[in-house]
Amino acid sequence: MSDDLTLDIDGEQYVVRQGGDLGLQVGRRNGGEVAWLDDVDPALLTEDARAALAEGDTSNEALRVAISGIVQAEVERGG
Repeated sequence: MSDDLTLDIDGEQYVVRQGGDLGLQVGRRNGGEVAWLDDVDPALLTEDARAALAEGDTSNEALRVAISGIVQAEVERGG
């Protein structure tokens, strides 16, 4: 069983998977598949974003901003 959360941001669906050795995985949903974009240390998120993640609150603005930033960084790296 995974701890996946789905966030709708700017018309795209992003999946956040918690736990395991990789910490936090962020991916983009494409149909029934997920293209994993990045692995992130959850300690890099703000306290508010980590709390929302722990609560599964996908509407929390701090979490949404954090995930948007991770995705933007991946885009700028050419991913």
